[in-house]
Amino acid sequence: MRLVLRTRRAELHEDDQAAGSMAVMARIARIPVLREATLIAGYRAVRGELDIDATLILLGERGATVTVPRVNGEHLEFVRWAEDQETAPGSFGIPEPEVGNVVPLVKHAVVLAPLVAFDAKGNRLGQGSGFYDRALTSCGNQRPIVIGIAHAFQQVDAIPSESWDIPIDAVVTEDEVIEFRSGVLDIAI
Repeated sequence: MRLVLRTRRAELHEDDQAAGSMAVMARIARIPVLREATLIAGYRAVRGELDIDATLILLGERGATVTVPRVNGEHLEFVRWAEDQETAPGSFGIPEPEVGNVVPLVKHAVVLAPLVAFDAKGNRLGQGSGFYDRALTSCGNQRPIVIGIAHAFQQVDAIPSESWDIPIDAVVTEDEVIEFRSGVLDIAI
């Protein structure tokens, strides 16, 4: 499943990628919990993931502090991010801030997370290394709201889940916003 969806995502034409990113940004702009959040984790897109840099910039302009993940051994640390910040390819070729203040994930209100696939129950298939699951588990009962960002075609019938897998609370695609935990986004869907 990972291989098929990664390949399909990576083969999208750049015009389709740009249109998808713009549609996701428009949907995110209307989500109350994101308009009100003061600390939001995002990500830097690679290999066909929806590029949310413009969304992160917009959230920052609205007054939110924005962080992006950086791999540190077997864990993710979330580092303050700005558009003009120096980055270097990290462990997986993802642009990561070279320097910056690390902000504990437990202090974040929302995490915008990339994914390979999702299902109707909010199960998320990531890259397979468990970085997000470990980071979210470390937050205990104080974990942030997790919103997956995906192309609509990344929805599948079912994703096998293990006890350590952390489901997402909602997903935003170019076509719609889906809540898996009713009321979490503070909007009527």
